[in-house]
Amino acid sequence: MSQIDAYESTRLSLLDVAMDKLRIGNKKGMVHRIFIASKLAPNLEKKDKKSLGTSVDKFLKNCQTQLSQEAPSGVLLLYNQHALHCLEASQEIIMTFLQSLVPDFPSFIENKVLSFSENVASRLFHHGWADVSLPMRPLEQKHETSDSISQVIVNMIKQTVSLSEYVNHNVPKVNFRARCESMLSSQVQLIVAEEIVEFIAADRSLLTVPTYVEKYTTPLDVVLDQELIWPLEVRLFPYM
Repeated sequence: MSQIDAYESTRLSLLDVAMDKLRIGNKKGMVHRIFIASKLAPNLEKKDKKSLGTSVDKFLKNCQTQLSQEAPSGVLLLYNQHALHCLEASQEIIMTFLQSLVPDFPSFIENKVLSFSENVASRLFHHGWADVSLPMRPLEQKHETSDSISQVIVNMIKQTVSLSEYVNHNVPKVNFRARCESMLSSQVQLIVAEEIVEFIAADRSLLTVPTYVEKYTTPLDVVLDQELIWPLEVRLFPYM
């Protein structure tokens, strides 16, 4: 075996390093984070939203059991006319949820993917998953800003981080879902305003959930420009 072959046989890839960290932490797989903004079906009452949140919670727990993955965490904020999802889970659970969002949860309409983070170092919400039905209030004046939609989403994520810090330090893990809703209802300053969620959900430049799923599941088949040239270019050295 040559010196190069010996080096290649012991060389670690970034995936190897990430998987070693998972084994050290006794984790089943990588955890990713996705933010989704949705418009709610009209005329949903508080009991309907509570039932919707329970259905999402049950669906995610079934996914964890069937796929044998890390437990999902995050928060679902149910406003008067909109919803904001922050889901932290494995890639398999996230894709299963996205594929089932339209057919299984018709109360969520016009769903937009805002952000996706791969292999997050730590979860925002340490205690698990919670759905919060916020007190109903009429929408105020339309949100107007000179910031780009990307900056608006970044600010929204920053505010969600502040929300998660409050939840992790003040909401006990026992009976987490129920206590999370009762405690967050009074912390209005930590919750992203519905006017901002409405502004983001209405942006046409963002990918809808079906489009995102289609792009993710479609095989990548790219034809390079140099492949359309005949005769083919011959490069004897990589730097030529």
